[in-house]
Amino acid sequence: MEEECIQELQRVLPELDSLEFTALVQHLTAELGLTKKEDLSLVEADDLQGHLKPILCRRFIHAFKPKALDAIDQFIALSTLPNEETASAPNMDTQLTDGQANITLPPCAQPHSSRLSSTPQNSWISHFQIPWGKMPEKLVEATLGKKRARPEDRRAWKRIVVDAMLAHCPNPNKAACEEIAKVIVSKYPSTFADANEEGEQIGIGYYSLARQMKQRVEHVNRNNVSEKVRRPRSSTETTDGDGAIIKMGRSKVDSYGCINWQPKVLPEGENIESLENRRKYMADLFKSFGPTAVDRPDVDESMRLTYMYQRHMLNSCPPPSIDVIEEHWPFLFTKRGLSNHFKILTGIDVCDRAAGALQSKGKRIINFFQRKNPNRDIQRLLQELAESNTMLQSRTGIAAVLLLMKRFREQEDSIFLLADTNATKLSIETDMTLPATPRLIMLGNTVLDATKWMVSMEGKVAFVLEEHLGFADALSIFFGCFYVFNIEYQEPACATLELIQRFFMRINPEEGTKCTAKTGLSRKTGAVVKRKAEAINSNVVSFLRELTEFEWSSLD
Repeated sequence: MEEECIQELQRVLPELDSLEFTALVQHLTAELGLTKKEDLSLVEADDLQGHLKPILCRRFIHAFKPKALDAIDQFIALSTLPNEETASAPNMDTQLTDGQANITLPPCAQPHSSRLSSTPQNSWISHFQIPWGKMPEKLVEATLGKKRARPEDRRAWKRIVVDAMLAHCPNPNKAACEEIAKVIVSKYPSTFADANEEGEQIGIGYYSLARQMKQRVEHVNRNNVSEKVRRPRSSTETTDGDGAIIKMGRSKVDSYGCINWQPKVLPEGENIESLENRRKYMADLFKSFGPTAVDRPDVDESMRLTYMYQRHMLNSCPPPSIDVIEEHWPFLFTKRGLSNHFKILTGIDVCDRAAGALQSKGKRIINFFQRKNPNRDIQRLLQELAESNTMLQSRTGIAAVLLLMKRFREQEDSIFLLADTNATKLSIETDMTLPATPRLIMLGNTVLDATKWMVSMEGKVAFVLEEHLGFADALSIFFGCFYVFNIEYQEPACATLELIQRFFMRINPEEGTKCTAKTGLSRKTGAVVKRKAEAINSNVVSFLRELTEFEWSSLD
């Protein structure tokens, strides 16, 4: 297949991961005989069944069919597709290199550019030139050495670029800022891209630069009323205060950050009947021996082989209740069972990653707040931390999460629920009102001093962790529930949960969040307000940038 043909497929179907894309290319070449770009227009909807989901199939047909195709014929061709689930697979991380990019922005080379150049407001982008020659000397050295830009150099460069933009357009919109930031980051990712300390890209990579550029535009135009006119926002639906919504369909947020959300091929040597027999065997085993049977090798193997069967139930619509899932897959409600499932789903050992991150990154977070003029609530927590007699390992992790919640102005009970040290599953379910979305129940005199843990979902205790396990194990099970059971982040804790995801667990999809609530409570006033649709939670990006800048300044 020609390289131009492959590039066209990547442009039209960016959602496909590498394995799915390779399988599609092999199908088009080996089975259909496609060799060149012109052949794409000859592919029919029936040719793609079993290889692309309906929405992606429609997009393929729409992109490559001749424009003169009769509208009725096209409708008939597309309407024959089966009504399958339409959740998209997670995007592949964009690979950026510090190559020499063209100074002039391409007018129609990229998806955003093509949209922008077609509108009068952003037509200037097609001939806009980024002022590379005005880049500060220290910043030039950073780009040559593939080093991070220092905060002051980054701010200076932002002003230079925005001034150049304003010469073409008095009030560049958000989309224009994103397009220009994308080109800057594409040319010098090591210097400008949003990345964690492991060098992994955070989200789309250019989110914070684009946001800073737009803020600069608004600052320059703060007294220019004529250039600040905005279109009225459309109304949005209200949602449950806890963000608990019964879904009647699957969306991209369900597969968000997953690499194996819904496998389609049965394990070798297995069929539906054999998988059901394995499920029944494990259910009977659990009834006879309890959760300790999860350590048996045959349970591990059966859970692995029935993973596809488990996902079939977990991804069904409407979703089954936690009680129904537990009845069918009881070992999924053990630490080992959930952790193994999470690893197949995301490729990450959630317990190992949580333990390492809470210790190393937890200490950095505490150090940051100790030296960054904390407010009274944070000062009080730091004092409580200093006086606590809890084991250092758990205390560090708990304190780090609590400090983040206070920074984001999120209430403790949106993640943590405090219970008596001697409380049991039955007493907690009887005496406490447990919310629908997951909570980490802390058994102790205070949240910071807790030494035992449970996790609740849908108003009941779903996990009782063994007493020898630490806070890292508890947090990993709590966090894993959102992914394994397709649960969206509760809006009152969405910033903290996304930071745990991106900073601690290093799950970094390019765009979107696992919280789609349209409304929420204002962190300042407590009033119900509309939530902005953001590619990444802006509070998370701001904190990570401040943490990095603080650590750089500490080295001076």
